[in-house]
Amino acid sequence: MPATLSSSDSRLRVDTTCKGMKTTDSVNPPETQALWATRDLARFIGCSERQVARLRVEGLPAVRVGGLVRFIPSKVMTWLECRDERARQLADIAASGDEDNAECAAADMAREFPSALP
Repeated sequence: MPATLSSSDSRLRVDTTCKGMKTTDSVNPPETQALWATRDLARFIGCSERQVARLRVEGLPAVRVGGLVRFIPSKVMTWLECRDERARQLADIAASGDEDNAECAAADMAREFPSALP
């Protein structure tokens, strides 16, 4: 997910795909907040680096610095919160007892969260 730095206003443009976020968000370059490497993010959320790569495919916002992939902690937290809320909504629908809605919710869950499946 590419990021570009505009010379006119020194704001970083970050592509995101999380529901509830714009397709391209502008953020100030982090001054006091260090960017996370894949290893840092994996340790933070308690998963493997391979799982972080799968989450990027699912829309986890990242920036490229040269050939390196880095993560802006605040963007990662927003994405995780959006994802958590959507999973809760789908789980509530699936547990509602309405078979048609439960089937749709299960299909949505499989499509939106493929890495959560066994």
